[in-house]
Amino acid sequence: MKLFYPVLMIFTLLLLPSQNSQTYAKTNITKPPKVEKATTYITSFKQINGKWAGKFDYIQWYFGKPADRDFLKDCKCQKEMDVAPDGYWIRNVNPKIRTFTISNNAQYILQTRSLYEIKWNEKVTRSQFITFLNQRDKHHQIPFHLEITNGVVTKITEQYIP
Repeated sequence: MKLFYPVLMIFTLLLLPSQNSQTYAKTNITKPPKVEKATTYITSFKQINGKWAGKFDYIQWYFGKPADRDFLKDCKCQKEMDVAPDGYWIRNVNPKIRTFTISNNAQYILQTRSLYEIKWNEKVTRSQFITFLNQRDKHHQIPFHLEITNGVVTKITEQYIP
């Protein structure tokens, strides 16, 4: 019996996790990145204090049957038209402009860089993307799909509009 309690104590101490093992377990837990996808208009894209940043106006992009439904809801013109023009509809109900930093490794994908042909999902450099933004018609907004990882834009894809 004299030996039972000391042996029990040793086993108990061996089985209890140490402070070091608890600290190790806490520091090695990684959260998966928070990825958000949004369709937006780009209202500004410039370098600020050595980092690229953009201002984005979130929109709702509808295609197919949902476009027809929401187009008819918004325009109230069932007598003249019964489907969304060109099969898509854009709604912009929230005036809030959001600002995000652009990752140095961001991907830029365009559909209509050339006036004469469509190159689907053409990967371009940041410089080519900025040239595209500067050359576009300022009266015709182009939707872009963003991927935002942990609050930083990691991918910008132009939405083709017929």
